[in-house]
Amino acid sequence: MTIEEVLAVEEMQVFDRKSVNIDPKALAIPIIAFANADGGTVAIGISDKTRRIEGVDYDISKLNELLRVPFDFCIPTVKVEIEKVQCIDFKGKENHVLLMHIEPSMEVHANQADEVFMRVGDKSKKLTFEERTQLMYDKGERFFEDKPVPEADIEDIDVPFVEKYIAQIDY
Repeated sequence: MTIEEVLAVEEMQVFDRKSVNIDPKALAIPIIAFANADGGTVAIGISDKTRRIEGVDYDISKLNELLRVPFDFCIPTVKVEIEKVQCIDFKGKENHVLLMHIEPSMEVHANQADEVFMRVGDKSKKLTFEERTQLMYDKGERFFEDKPVPEADIEDIDVPFVEKYIAQIDY
């Protein structure tokens, strides 16, 4: 990808821009949202409102903090591929924009506060308990059949039916 392509792409279901000055905890939100949805790319070093190119090369400690976000602020860790795109920043200096490519995950990811997000359109939506549970079912982390039935007990099982089933499957 070139810097012109990064600037031309609209923020959407699979693309977001973030300033290099973003708080690491805040960067975890779109990373988690992409992993829980269809995957996507976060371009870091471009102001998401004005599209001003800030770059990431001149504050190495900040860059290192942002590179650790998928490990330090995402539970479980989100797999991210890193790409650097050459650019000229708003000060006229040679610089790079960091692209974090996130694949869709087979697991449900949360942040350190145990909040789960999903990418919906151009926003990272915080999921309710019910939506989180549904996502766990969708990703196969949880099975509807394992859900307890309130007030059910052993007498509710139709033993002759179960015996017939066992015989039918030759168990």
